[in-house]
Amino acid sequence: MNPLLADEHIVETGHEYTREISDGMYGNLWYRVFGYRVSFTAWRQVYDCRVRKVTAGIANIPARVEGWRYWETRRPMFRGRKLSDR
Repeated sequence: MNPLLADEHIVETGHEYTREISDGMYGNLWYRVFGYRVSFTAWRQVYDCRVRKVTAGIANIPARVEGWRYWETRRPMFRGRKLSDR
């Protein structure tokens, strides 16, 4: 038995997000496609009727849920790090 797990999800360009940024603040925006993380294991029964593990792993499966996350900071940031002292 050879199970096949497949899914395709395409995110097209052309998204638009508009928001007022507060005075003296920097606006940060993150776009993300949310999904699922699953673990899998493949087993095989060998000639002497014992069962052996063939492979195991973790797969990230995209869902059809997309979303924006917006927040403001006092300094420009990237991945939680300050970009400038100004």
